[in-house]
Amino acid sequence: MRKGLKLIVLLCGLAFMAGCTMRIVDFTVISSKNVKVPTKARGQRVTGKDCTFVVFVPIGIPNMKEAIDRAIESGGGDYDALVDGVVYQDNYSFIIGQMCFRVEGTPINTKSSTSMKELDGKELLRHSSRFTAPGFQN
Repeated sequence: MRKGLKLIVLLCGLAFMAGCTMRIVDFTVISSKNVKVPTKARGQRVTGKDCTFVVFVPIGIPNMKEAIDRAIESGGGDYDALVDGVVYQDNYSFIIGQMCFRVEGTPINTKSSTSMKELDGKELLRHSSRFTAPGFQN
C-alpha cells in the first residue's frame, strides 16, 4: 500500500512540475494608453485573423503575430503599424470548431510621420501629465 501511495504522490508531483512556454507575439511599440502618434497617413479600420481548427483538441496553435501582420497588410502596402488596436481571442468549439486570434486597428504609415517640431508644443502622451516630449512646455 505504501509503495502505491508513494508512486501516486511522485506522479502527481511530476505532473505539477510539467509545463510549457509559448511565444505569443513580438512588438516594436506597445501601450494600453491613448498615445497621439504624429502621422499624416492613416487608413480605414482593418481586421486580421489567424485560426486553427479544433476536433476534440486544437490541431495547432493560432499565432497572434500572424493576425497582426494580416491586419496591417489588409490596409494596403503603404502601412507598417496599427494604432487604436484591440486583440480578441475567439473560441468556437464544442467537439468541432475553431480557436482564433482576431486583431482590429487603424493602420498607419510611420515613415510619413511628422517631426516632433511640427507638433507645435502638443503633448504626445496624453495619459500622463508628468511627461511631455523633450523641449515642449505644458
